[in-house]
Amino acid sequence: MKKSLLGCLAFCIMGCTGVVIAEQTSLEKQLCDDYNNDQAVVIIGNVPLEESQWYADWSSTLNSFVASNNEFFNVYKANQLTHTELKNYSVLFSKKSKQSYLLEEVVEPQSYEYVQLEYTQADIPKHISAFKPNQINNDLVKKICNL
Repeated sequence: MKKSLLGCLAFCIMGCTGVVIAEQTSLEKQLCDDYNNDQAVVIIGNVPLEESQWYADWSSTLNSFVASNNEFFNVYKANQLTHTELKNYSVLFSKKSKQSYLLEEVVEPQSYEYVQLEYTQADIPKHISAFKPNQINNDLVKKICNL
C-alpha cells in the first residue's frame, strides 16, 4: 500500500510539473559544454545518400564549409545524438550569445558564410546579407541541454 501510494505521489508530482529530464549521452554532454562555453555548434541532420546533382552540390558546399571553419565550429551529426529532431539535409547553427539559424536543403555557400560572419562578429557585406538564413526561436540545442 505504501509503495503504491509513493508511486502515485511521485507520478502526480512529475505530472504536475510536466518536467521529464532525459538522460544525456556523453556526446550530448560535450555539445552542451561547447554551447554553454559560448562556442559555435553545428548539428547536421540525417543525410541519406543520393545520386543527384543537387545532393552533390549540397554535400560539397557543406563539406567545404566545415573543412574551412573546423577551428571555429564544433560539428555534430543528428544521427549520433539521441534527442534531435532535424529534417534530412538540415543544418542547425547555434551559439549561446547569438541567434540560432536553421538551413534546410541550402546549397548556397553565402548562407553558411553569413552565419560564420555573424558568429565571429565580422561585418557582413551586402552581397552576403541577401543570403541570411532563417532564424529560429525554438532552439534544439537548448532542448538537448535542458535550458
